[in-house]
Amino acid sequence: MTVAAARMGALSMAAALLLYGGLSVPAPPALRGAELSIGLLILLSIGWKWPLAVASGHALRTPPGAGWMSSGMEWMPVAVAAFAWLLWVPLLRGAALGSDPVDILRDVVPLLYLFLPVLLVPALRAAGRTAVRALIGGLAIAGLLLALRWWRQADWGFGAIGQRAMADGGAYLLNAPAVLFAAVVLPATALSLVGIGGRFRWWLAAIPCAVGGALCIAALAGAVHRTALGLALLSLALIALWWARRQAWLALPLLIGLGLAVAVGGDALFGAWQQAAEKTRLTGINARWEEAAAVIEHAVASPWVLLFGDGWGARIANPAVGGWRVSYTHTLASYSLLKTGLCGMVALAAYLGALVRPWCGLLAADPPLALAVVPPLAMALCLHTSFKYLDTGVILTLMLLAAECRKGLSDP
Repeated sequence: MTVAAARMGALSMAAALLLYGGLSVPAPPALRGAELSIGLLILLSIGWKWPLAVASGHALRTPPGAGWMSSGMEWMPVAVAAFAWLLWVPLLRGAALGSDPVDILRDVVPLLYLFLPVLLVPALRAAGRTAVRALIGGLAIAGLLLALRWWRQADWGFGAIGQRAMADGGAYLLNAPAVLFAAVVLPATALSLVGIGGRFRWWLAAIPCAVGGALCIAALAGAVHRTALGLALLSLALIALWWARRQAWLALPLLIGLGLAVAVGGDALFGAWQQAAEKTRLTGINARWEEAAAVIEHAVASPWVLLFGDGWGARIANPAVGGWRVSYTHTLASYSLLKTGLCGMVALAAYLGALVRPWCGLLAADPPLALAVVPPLAMALCLHTSFKYLDTGVILTLMLLAAECRKGLSDP
């Protein structure tokens, strides 16, 4: 793809993310105008030929000398093969077992989201840093918009932080990985702008980034998203330590900023910590073990179910939601075992495992960005249903593109 086309694709993805943050929700109940517009913008970014080649497996057939290994995308063959298996085998099995077509579609769309890097990276990589910046900006603004929409639902009740747990709301806006990404990447960007120094306008630009990040962190604290909040603060602490080691003079401003934060919001921070501890005491890990046990008990009842799952659209009586028969579980591992069986889990593990090496390369080249993507991906892939959301796939795409460019937050 030409550089101009790749840049247009990156801008289309940024526009899709802005629509997502401003008008859509992480798990829309139906296709509305906003969701259709987002889909069209994504299709505009990737075209139609490459998705067909990936879905059919034809993408694995590359001319001699033009293979994925020589192009620096060693992860691509594994990803294409895993996607083809996870698309067709559970789809056919779900249809054969009589799953509802709507439930099947609700599983296939998240699969496309999770494998967005397979579709987006080849389309955007020619744009280089432009694509990286477009995705960082799109995700950060989308996360901030979602947080602001949640604050509006909460009547801008900043004083309630640490006093009471505010409701998530029916749309669960704060569950979007983009919110957690913005909570880390916006303060990290502010720190990067200050760290590179030299220009007054960079210091001015750091102020709205810091404020936006604070709004996202405050939203997570207000709704007592304990694990997400903990991961965000840990990631920011590591990024701050990296910058302090690289620019020793930053240690004093960081300490002053920390002192001001404690002085201004110390009571709220202490209250949020107490609420998180109390929530952990009362709810533990929200019946995740009981849910996993139910899935395992169902899977081992039949060798076919154990190997291939019940296919896309399958439902289970889920103890995490009071025993109702639903088509989802709360972790990627139990979800994939239920729907795709052990064979599907192996394919999924191969895909995610192939992405570890690019992340390690990004960690060596741009530690702030590598650390910024960890909290939302850890939540999505290990602890939460957000593996089914659009922004998870976009964050994975950003990680892979940034690993190739080797520039991001450390050189904004």
